[in-house]
Amino acid sequence: MKMSDVYPALLLVAIAAVQADACVSRAGSDADARPPKAVRLVAVEASTDAAATTYSAVVTPNAQVDLTFRVSGYVVDVRRTKGADGRIAAMEPGAAVTTGLVLARVRASDYQAVVDKAQGSRDESKAGVDAAQAGLAEANAAFNQAESDFSRIATLWQQESVTKPAYDASKARLDMARAKVDAANAAVAAAQQRATAAAAQLQEASIALGDTELRAPFDAVLLERHVDVGTLVSPGRPAFTVADLHIVKARFGVPDTALHMFRAGQPLRLTVDAFADESFQGNVLSVAPAADPKARSFEITVAIDNPDLKLRSGMIASIQVAADEAADRRPVRIPIDALVHDPARDQYLVYAVEKKVGGAATAQAVHVRPGPLVGNQVSILDGLTAGQRIVASGANLLRPGDVVKEIQ
Repeated sequence: MKMSDVYPALLLVAIAAVQADACVSRAGSDADARPPKAVRLVAVEASTDAAATTYSAVVTPNAQVDLTFRVSGYVVDVRRTKGADGRIAAMEPGAAVTTGLVLARVRASDYQAVVDKAQGSRDESKAGVDAAQAGLAEANAAFNQAESDFSRIATLWQQESVTKPAYDASKARLDMARAKVDAANAAVAAAQQRATAAAAQLQEASIALGDTELRAPFDAVLLERHVDVGTLVSPGRPAFTVADLHIVKARFGVPDTALHMFRAGQPLRLTVDAFADESFQGNVLSVAPAADPKARSFEITVAIDNPDLKLRSGMIASIQVAADEAADRRPVRIPIDALVHDPARDQYLVYAVEKKVGGAATAQAVHVRPGPLVGNQVSILDGLTAGQRIVASGANLLRPGDVVKEIQ
């Protein structure tokens, strides 16, 4: 466990011990009720070191996926490579794969039969469309003839040159021809719908046939192989696990007091036990915007180029971050008994003394952001400057506005 992970707990324990001793003194003070309160002042010291904080990170792939078949069937082929013993066998973990490489196949004959059947249905439906369109053309020709005949009969009817039965018969033939055109149009629409459905079935069958091959989605390294020739696979069952290790990510958690030390794009160097004499350059990829609800820490992700694939998934990396490299200014130090914890607001503060002209000196609360413990002193990351005078002894007996008297 890193010191940064246990720091808040240790700091609270140290402050609680100081405050516990102060409670006894406060009881006597309340009983005596004798202001002003005697305090001892100290000057805030500038930190003289640049101690680095070490974090342990877990190396993870840039991307890792489980590859599964979308169709079921018996595996009839698994990608084979030449092993270290010189024999050709199914590839084993550690083998490199490239984008689009076929890793395994299931028996395709069943799916090919479905494609052939769908192909036949599509061809039949296309023939149906052609026949329906031919019927529509015939119906349109008959309608045009009936319309021409009726126009001529209607003219003769107006001239009283034809009988009423002849006129009625011509009109009936026109109505019948119009109905046949409507029926032919409906037949063409129905045939086209059947052709569309048949084409969709063929496409679906073709996709299923294509899914009998399982391909690598990107350049990767094989982590696990779960199938062999003869394995019966089903949709959703992992067949291979592959990972992109050309770029790896180191992930580690930091407390909220250390968030200021990291920013996106910040360069960091890492070391791993497997390569003790070598360091790796990385850059902060992201800083978590929210804390992990269980660990109460913020995850930092560092991206590292790994062209030689030396870094492997699961390795433990060490990252050192120097305080003076991450902060705008070097922190200062104060005695631990000068730091007061306000549990109601979960804040830390110290007391400065304000002297008014012609009046008494009073205690003024100054909110601070503490850093790591160094012996009996605590680093202050924000809120104080070197040389500033604050209350050391007696700080836990004070409240803002209390009248104080400095003692040596």
